[in-house]
Amino acid sequence: MPKKPHAPHVLQIRKNMKEVDRLMDIHLKISGSGPGRKQNVQVINKSAIILLLACWEAYVEDLAENAFKHMLKTATSPKIFPDHVLALAAKQVTKLGPERIWELADVGWKISLENHKDKILEKYIIKGSFNTPSAQNIDRLYAELIGLTSASKQWYWPGMSRVNTKDKLQDLIELRGQIAHRVESSKPVYKKDIVEYKNFIGRLGAILHNRTMKFINKQTGTTPWREYTHGKTS
Repeated sequence: MPKKPHAPHVLQIRKNMKEVDRLMDIHLKISGSGPGRKQNVQVINKSAIILLLACWEAYVEDLAENAFKHMLKTATSPKIFPDHVLALAAKQVTKLGPERIWELADVGWKISLENHKDKILEKYIIKGSFNTPSAQNIDRLYAELIGLTSASKQWYWPGMSRVNTKDKLQDLIELRGQIAHRVESSKPVYKKDIVEYKNFIGRLGAILHNRTMKFINKQTGTTPWREYTHGKTS
């Protein structure tokens, strides 16, 4: 049996992460590989933190939108989406007047769900606060867009509890905020922090992808992309 294709959002984050690797290459050229604290590389380390979180933001957004597109493409009826998603989509139609209900005939429901997608992405990403990609915001986005509730519920692995993963992600978000707003006065960032956070994002990304895949399979009976592991995390 041929392997499932690679997920486009996974290929994209891998490409984006190469920018972080490039910063680490520059770090090595400037400071060398010997022991001890490195001088004159704080700007590189802090830039890497900003890039890491940007990679995570883009990945979460891309995965959510790609999942929605696949579900709608394979759908033969609206019931592929959970009731609470359909209820949100229906609100947009009824706001425009009772006569618009007739637009749901034939394939009109797909158009209504496309409009729902646009509204949710506008709410959370275009006009919203998704530059804060916390567990809470991710849970809301995925619940309202595709119907996957508590997307962060399975964010754990040996030695790392669900609470700890959420706290660590929040620490990364807050660190990025400190760097963006205070730069020199923000706390120091070291190479080991970059390595640790990069591995952390890799683990979360694999879990979120695989959790979303299981949800898609449950709703549609299809599996659009292969599953992934990061180290021993899947």
